[in-house]
Amino acid sequence: MLYWFPAKELSVCVRYVVMNKIKPNKPYPTFPLTAHPNGQWCKKIRGKIYFFGVWADPEAAHQKYLAEAADLHAGRQPRMSIVSGEGLTVKEICNEFLNWQKGKMDTGEIGPRWFEDCRTIITQFAEAVGKGRLVSDLRPDDFNTYRLRLAGRLGAHALTRNIVTVRGMFKYTYEVDLLDKAIKFGTGFSTPSAVQKRKEKSKRVMENGKNLFTKDELIRVLDKGNHFLKAATLLGINGGFGNTDCATLPISTINLDKGIIEYDRPKTGVQRVVPLWPETVEAIRIVLNDQHPRPENEIAERLVFLTPRGKPIIRQIIHAELEGKITKISNSDYLNVVFGDLLEELKIHRLGIGFYTLRHTFRTWADETHDQHAIHRIMGHAIPGMSGIYIEEIELDRLRAVTDHVRNKLFGKPHGESTNG
Repeated sequence: MLYWFPAKELSVCVRYVVMNKIKPNKPYPTFPLTAHPNGQWCKKIRGKIYFFGVWADPEAAHQKYLAEAADLHAGRQPRMSIVSGEGLTVKEICNEFLNWQKGKMDTGEIGPRWFEDCRTIITQFAEAVGKGRLVSDLRPDDFNTYRLRLAGRLGAHALTRNIVTVRGMFKYTYEVDLLDKAIKFGTGFSTPSAVQKRKEKSKRVMENGKNLFTKDELIRVLDKGNHFLKAATLLGINGGFGNTDCATLPISTINLDKGIIEYDRPKTGVQRVVPLWPETVEAIRIVLNDQHPRPENEIAERLVFLTPRGKPIIRQIIHAELEGKITKISNSDYLNVVFGDLLEELKIHRLGIGFYTLRHTFRTWADETHDQHAIHRIMGHAIPGMSGIYIEEIELDRLRAVTDHVRNKLFGKPHGESTNG
């Protein structure tokens, strides 16, 4: 008969049984470990007790101690050993890689959203090939089978992201000496070709149309949207602002009197200078002066756009267990939701169209000016090649010529002439 105890009572029962067992002697005089009353072999190193395994298997405990002794005696955190037991399992290297990625998230090198994408991809890979499987047992056929399974349900770009992430995990574990040799993926575990991506894009355009807004669609959005949506939409088409650009835009970067935004784009760290249209200046002024919700904290106080409750319009919500283990990171994008609702209301929504389409539209219209460096500076893109190293400044007149061209495409009015008059 089986008896089920609550966790707390069970731990007391186990501790009682162990504490009342007679501690075993060392298997031989030179055995470096000592039997601890909790049922494990242990050793005190640099003033701290470390445990290496249960009484019943002293040899396994001894091997674990030998694998970690050098690091522990040197005061270092012992790394996972490639020589312990039969070798590393898929689960073990996945955890090591995700711990490394989490450390990068904690220091701000990557965002929570990327970490969650990475965690999802790695978890799905482990489940597909087997968490308990030895890494040394993986063969090219395993990776090819996994890729074929992904290709049946993912687009080219999502498939690329999955393959690059899995390859990156094995590259990391090899370079930090968790694996003694590089993994052979075979020729099948490759990212989709440029031809495949073009074909997929062409099919998507034929089915849903281009990822662009027309002039008439934008005019309808601006006419129907509230002050919040109007200001955000104008930034999207005036300067190629995306969702995150709007969500992280600091008030301090905007000079409404001069009609300009100047700062380093958070996503790329590249300098961004955006001349503002009169309509954009007016819309932002209304949001800041008349329609700005009460910020919920100091971080929100610095931002232009907030939800009606005073929160940032894009937030990453971290779900964790009591012991702090992250189980999921969900993304809350208020701007995308309300913008999508407006498109539905206006009956101009279609698959693949959203707020970020404004950035595509700006870039497409701005390209007609043929001033690529000015466009890069407005959008916050790094200027490619050696030009990016030597170009220190682009005159405001060149930047304004780009934004004026886009404004004229939309409103048919030269700069300085209000669309309200």
